[in-house]
Amino acid sequence: MMYARLKSLLLIIVLAAGVSGCYIPASFDAEINIDRGGYYKFKFDGYLAHVTLFNQVQSGKMTAEEEAKKAKVLEKDFLRDSSTKEFKYFKQGHFKVVWEKEGDLLKSRMVSFARRNENMFSLGYNKNSSVVSVMGTPISKINAKRLLDAGLRVQGQVRVITNANVKSHNAQTIKKGKGREKTYIWNIKSPMDDSPKLQFILR
Repeated sequence: MMYARLKSLLLIIVLAAGVSGCYIPASFDAEINIDRGGYYKFKFDGYLAHVTLFNQVQSGKMTAEEEAKKAKVLEKDFLRDSSTKEFKYFKQGHFKVVWEKEGDLLKSRMVSFARRNENMFSLGYNKNSSVVSVMGTPISKINAKRLLDAGLRVQGQVRVITNANVKSHNAQTIKKGKGREKTYIWNIKSPMDDSPKLQFILR
């Protein structure tokens, strides 16, 4: 029993220290619409898992009252961002989240979901090179295995819709739209999968 508790505590510490931020996208649909002038619309609709809370619940070291209290604290913190349209506790350290943001990337230079210290997806603009980058934050293979071993899954779809002349990407599928518009699609089935990447130069 003591060994099991120590193992569970160690797993919590390792995951919290090793994974970038405390949240991971567990099940989701993410869409980024960005035109060649830099105007964007970004929406995330799905579930986020709070790694530490998930492990505390799974380990049995947290009462239902403590779980609800911690979830309320996290909810209050996340809702401080006006882009968060919904953030509700589901169960087992998972939250239902709807997050939407739009604007001019040339002015903001960087947009992160959900924020810079909890960055899961980002849009970036380099003024010197005029390169726009769309990126998912990578998870190392070691940390991905730790997540899987802990019972956490990452699955969902990422779509980038743009009329820009894309220079590089690792999308699995491309669908042609109206005129110059194309949709780049990534179907994520595991934290082991490569993180989405796409770049184009503003003209």
